Amino acid sequence: MTLVLRDVHVVDLARRRTPSGQSVLIDGGEITRVVDGTSDVAIFGTDGAGAGAAGASAAGAAGAEAVDVIECGGRYLLPGLTDAHVHLRAAPRSGPHSALHSDDRMGAERTAPALEDLVPVLHGYLYCGVTTLFDAGNYGTLAWPLREAERGGRILAPRIHCAGPFVTCTGGHGSELADSVAVDRLPEDEPQLRAHLRHRPDLVKITYDEHNWGIRPLIPILGVDVLRGIVEIAHDEDIPVTVHVSNELRAREAVECGADALAHPVIQSPMTEELAARLAARRVPVVSTLAIGERYVRLADDPGFLDGDSYVRCVAPEERERLKTVEHERQRANRWADWMRVMTPVAQDNLRRLVEAGAVVVSGSDLSLGPDLLRELQLLQDAGIEPWDVLCCATTHAARFLDAGLRMGTVEPGKLADLVLVDGDPTTDVSRLLEISMVMKGGEIIDRSTLQLAGERPGPSVGLHSPLGAQQSVNV
Repeated sequence: MTLVLRDVHVVDLARRRTPSGQSVLIDGGEITRVVDGTSDVAIFGTDGAGAGAAGASAAGAAGAEAVDVIECGGRYLLPGLTDAHVHLRAAPRSGPHSALHSDDRMGAERTAPALEDLVPVLHGYLYCGVTTLFDAGNYGTLAWPLREAERGGRILAPRIHCAGPFVTCTGGHGSELADSVAVDRLPEDEPQLRAHLRHRPDLVKITYDEHNWGIRPLIPILGVDVLRGIVEIAHDEDIPVTVHVSNELRAREAVECGADALAHPVIQSPMTEELAARLAARRVPVVSTLAIGERYVRLADDPGFLDGDSYVRCVAPEERERLKTVEHERQRANRWADWMRVMTPVAQDNLRRLVEAGAVVVSGSDLSLGPDLLRELQLLQDAGIEPWDVLCCATTHAARFLDAGLRMGTVEPGKLADLVLVDGDPTTDVSRLLEISMVMKGGEIIDRSTLQLAGERPGPSVGLHSPLGAQQSVNV
C-alpha cells in the first residue's frame, strides 16, 4: 500500500526552506518520493484521466497495488522528533529533594517498572510527536526487553534506543538510581564490562562526575586511565560511547579519551571558546538536557504549566495535583532548585555558543514525559538559538547522535517515514509543535484518539486513509 501526503509544506532542514504544495509518497515504511505539486500528473506522471487510470498509474509508478491519499491542507511536515536523553519511568520524574541530590521517589523504586506500566508514558511521547527515544541509563531488566518488544512490533512505542545500566566506578554518579556496571580497575574488571557489552547497547553510557558543586557532596569518580580503557573496549566492540559530565575539565578529558558524545553540556560555569571550537571541529554531539534543571524552578515558581493541554493529556490527574501542591511546596524550599535557577541560564548560553560555533547540539530532556521534549525545544529557542537550529537538534543532529543519519532525520527519499504534521510553521517558532495534526511512525499513522494516555483522553481523531482511485479525500 502506497500512501500519499498531499499538499504539505515540507520542512527542508538541509536547505532551510519550506516549499509549499508538495506531495510525499510513502511505501514500505519509507519515503519514496517528494514531488512538487499536488495533482495526479505531478505525483504519478499521468494525465489523471479517470479513477482507474490514476489508480493503475499510481500502482505502476509507486510499486504498489493501491494508493491512499491524505489531504494535508498546506500543513507543515517535518521528521519525527527525538528525545536523546530519557530515563523511562512509570511516573514523571520531578527532581531531587534532599541535600544529597537524590530523588526520594526514584530512590524508593529499586526495581524496574513493568513494561505494561510504561505504556502511558510511551504513548505520551507519540502523542507529542516524539518517534524516537534514547534511554540514557536504566535497569537492564527493563531496557533490553523493552527495546526487543518495540523492535519486534509487540508494543506501540517510539523507536527505542538504550544504554542499559550505567558504567561507572563503585559509588559513582547514577549508581544509586538504577543498575550500574562497576569498573574500578582494568583489566581486572573487564569481564563484567564485556558481559554488559554483549547486550549491544546502542551507546554505552559512562558517568564521569565527582559532584562537589551546588549542594552535591563529593563522590567517587573513574580514573582517567580507566575511562580511556572503557572507551577503547567499547570501540573494540564497535559500540559508541556517551559520557555524563557537568564541568569543562571532565568534558575535555572525556573527549580526549575518545568519547563519541557528551550526555550534557557544561553547566557548572561558562564554557571557554576553545572547548566550543574543539567540540565543533570534532563533531562531538552534545545533548542539551535543559528541561530537567528548569523543572525544579518551574515547579517552585509556576506549576500552572501542568494545566497545558499536553500535560493534561500525558500526566494522570492525581499526579498533576501532587506536582502542583506537594511538589510545588517542596521545590520552593529546595536549595537545588535555587541553584538551578542560576545555572540553567548558564547552560543555555553554553549551548547557544556551541550552535554558533557549528557544533552538533542534540535535544534531550533528561526526563520521562513527552511534553518535556517540547519544553526542551522551547528552552533552546529561549536561549537565542534560531528555530531552524532547534529543529535540527531534534531531527538531523539526533540522527547523527544515534548513528542513524542514513535512515532518519529528514524528509527525503530513502528515509524512514517517521513524520509529524503540524498546523503552523515551526521554523518561525518551535511552540507551533504543540499544534500537531498527525504523527506517523514507519509509514503508519498513529491514531492519537486511541492512545492509552495517563491523563484525559483526546477528542476524536480526524484524518483517515482514502483511496485515490475513488477520488475521495479526508482532511487531516
